[in-house]
Amino acid sequence: MKIRIIQAILFGCICVLTADEFDKPVLRESWRDEVLSSLNWDHPGLETAKKFYQAGDKKRASAAFVKYLREKKQPAVIAALVKRPNVRSAKEGLAYTWRQCQNSYTFPNKKIDWHFNMTAGIPGMLDDEWQWQLNRMHWFNDMAGMYLKTKDPAYPATFVRQLRSWAVSCPMPSRRQNVRGSTWRTIECGLRLSKFWAGAYTAFIKAPEFTDDDVIMYCYLSLIQRRFLVKHNTTANIFIMEMHGIYTFSAMFPEFKDAGESRKYAVKMLGDRINTMLLPDGFLNELTNSYHNSVVGNMILVCRIARDCGFGGEIPESFIAPLERAFDAQLKMMTPAFDMPLSNDTVHAYLWQNFKNAVTFFPKRPEFQWVASQRKRGKAPDFLSVVMPWAGFAVLRESWDPEANYLCFDIGALGLWHFHQDKLNITIWKGQDQLLYDDGGGSYAHSKFRKYARSSLGHNLVSVDGLGQLRTWTDMKNRQPQGGYTGDFKSDGQTDYVRGEYDLHWDKEGNRICRHERQVIFIRPRIFVVLDRLIPMNDGVGKSHKYQARWHVDTTRLVSALKGHPAVMTTAQTSAGARERVRKNPAERARLIVAPLFTQKMKSSSLSNQLKGQWNELAGFYAAYPHRPTTTILHEKEGMGEQRFLTLFIPLGAAEANPLAAVSQQKEDKALVKFSDGKVLTVDIVNGQLSARLK
Repeated sequence: MKIRIIQAILFGCICVLTADEFDKPVLRESWRDEVLSSLNWDHPGLETAKKFYQAGDKKRASAAFVKYLREKKQPAVIAALVKRPNVRSAKEGLAYTWRQCQNSYTFPNKKIDWHFNMTAGIPGMLDDEWQWQLNRMHWFNDMAGMYLKTKDPAYPATFVRQLRSWAVSCPMPSRRQNVRGSTWRTIECGLRLSKFWAGAYTAFIKAPEFTDDDVIMYCYLSLIQRRFLVKHNTTANIFIMEMHGIYTFSAMFPEFKDAGESRKYAVKMLGDRINTMLLPDGFLNELTNSYHNSVVGNMILVCRIARDCGFGGEIPESFIAPLERAFDAQLKMMTPAFDMPLSNDTVHAYLWQNFKNAVTFFPKRPEFQWVASQRKRGKAPDFLSVVMPWAGFAVLRESWDPEANYLCFDIGALGLWHFHQDKLNITIWKGQDQLLYDDGGGSYAHSKFRKYARSSLGHNLVSVDGLGQLRTWTDMKNRQPQGGYTGDFKSDGQTDYVRGEYDLHWDKEGNRICRHERQVIFIRPRIFVVLDRLIPMNDGVGKSHKYQARWHVDTTRLVSALKGHPAVMTTAQTSAGARERVRKNPAERARLIVAPLFTQKMKSSSLSNQLKGQWNELAGFYAAYPHRPTTTILHEKEGMGEQRFLTLFIPLGAAEANPLAAVSQQKEDKALVKFSDGKVLTVDIVNGQLSARLK
């Protein structure tokens, strides 16, 4: 009996010694002192807390302050962040599981190692974003939304334990640490303050599991992050998110002494910076659709937070005005699916959602209402094809109908950040289907897949001797859009023409082997003709070169489009990916004819799901995770002097018959295309100039 008693005592001691340190609040008194000393005690509603603080009773003062916070009305725009929770994400949060792209990991013993990166152990797949985005705590808002729906106390309890863990494990650094393994990268600080902590706070503030000491800890962590961002902010789209975080916390918690100054600072910095980031034609100088959306979205959210928190008068008209041209840029580049072409690092967009804000701030623009309502109200824009001379994009558009044909042509600079080696790249859409595609580069993993997706080989371009474009990113002339990218653009309402050229480096040694000139003609409603001229220059003169045109089509199966000719047609067979739009009914998917018109001395082949080998041996897959098979069509030529590829693209609806009857190359600078309806397309090249006539 005595032995059992002794065993019980010893077991009890072990339990005490091994109890999870995050089962109870971890608030340090120095953190409490920092919060209380930073408050404006004359702020309305803090009278009771002020009396306790002046009497030296800090615990009762903080309790009264928290009581005041629990009774406050939360800003609607922040509370809305949790209204549509992702159930899987919320449950993974409860299970201490983090998923980034296809890589998920469950932390043992309900303890998150905020510095851990599981991809570091996967050869050739290191993804810094895995650990960085772990520290954003995306799942907080999903757990908060599920708590509001279910009232399950496990959600706030888990939120609190994880927040305590981060507070103890991740002290504020003395200097900026936007480096691998950092838990205080400034973009994460901004996003925690503006979205992933802020939204969760609005749902959990009345939960008993979110104790008074935990609320004070939350205030402390948010307060020091705001100060950190004021001192250590950066540039580009990250800067916008940093300022958004500063403003959101300062608007949600005006009780702090410097909240007003912080809001004023964020508004001024955002207003000044947006005018330099948006080009004269409205597009973000990073030339990426995702970050353009993000920048505009964050600016709009600042306005809405200001309104919801009673500070709308702090936002000047000059803050809002530049956003109109940002929406105009999206309008000009918009596909028939209310999407945007995937330039540089980007994913698909759903522009009607963004344009709901545009309607609110710019109610006199019926085109904005037309997009926001998905063609139900307002009116379509009064233009079709356009060129954006600063962003460096030409858009050739059949109409504004939902199944219209569309081509985007990149003739501009790299962009300041997130750039790809993709000058002269083209993408073709029909309706909601991206047929000749750009996949946006996929994840940011340090992998051969990422390297391929950013290279010329991963775009609809021409390689020289196996080499792709290599514009140096250190040369600001390559990165910063300078304006004047008109591409000799012409449009008469029936036929559009545009050209572009690349005459820079093809290898690390800086060799300018040849000049690549691409000309595009669009004959409405559906004929696209593309001429690629490869003209040797510098060290490339007098030598034979191998040229390969690569066309990336979103299908897993090709069929012949013309008997005895290398023309092919895509099919509806494709594999759906998590981040790629595909039709719910694949049988309705549009198709694309890819027909080389200059076939003399040209070889044609295709590759699908080629994932083995070095990065420059890959082909036929969509880079966004999870990788899914597609097809890369290869047209190849070899020789000295100027070489040419002439290619016909015809998008077709799912039920449309193949219109091709015959294709013939008349001579080295002329081709004829006969259609089943009796019409003939004549394509000529005279003194290097492309012309096409349909009769």
